[in-house]
Amino acid sequence: MNKDKNIAVLIMAAGGSHRMKAIKQLLPWKGKTLLEHTINMVKQSTVGFTVTVLGGNASSINDKIDFNALGCDVVENAAWANGLGCSISFGVRYILNLNMQIDGILICLADQPLFTVDYYNKLIDEFYHGHNPIVASAYKNKAGVPAIFDRSLLKELCKLESDFGAKNVLAKYKKDVLTLEAGNMVTDIDTPEEYKSIYEQNHNKPLHD
Repeated sequence: MNKDKNIAVLIMAAGGSHRMKAIKQLLPWKGKTLLEHTINMVKQSTVGFTVTVLGGNASSINDKIDFNALGCDVVENAAWANGLGCSISFGVRYILNLNMQIDGILICLADQPLFTVDYYNKLIDEFYHGHNPIVASAYKNKAGVPAIFDRSLLKELCKLESDFGAKNVLAKYKKDVLTLEAGNMVTDIDTPEEYKSIYEQNHNKPLHD
């Protein structure tokens, strides 16, 4: 596997999981937790440095997950309640402060377990083989994460402060974004009903067996 590609990964796991009424990052998935599963998927791809941004429930998550064993840095955004954009900018600043030589940052969410190693590698390959500063995933009417942002855009990501994530940056550079079809992989998990449905579809067994 080629590990010479200098893509850093930012896994967003700072939300408070209010609609889930449980700590979403710690929900079971494929014998692990949702967050561990996502970390393992990206770590198996052709990325380099990986960091997870925690916020709500950070202490409980740190108690359950050994980030060192996973080869993943972990940082806590004390201002996580200000929204996803705030946590993205926090994570990007952390990576930039390490002064590493990176070509871009792949941003993904901890609650999208259907994305595969092959898909992450496809995003990375398209980023390197093409000329687009952003390679993103196609949703119904927009581009979204997982998405790779070229290093030339990282200072703009540092300015995010709202709950819109990278939406405004994706919209600003809409003409320069390459979107990849991801099918049902773009499904995320926000409610107990969504989790139960997606879990049972992908585990071939009832949730509480």
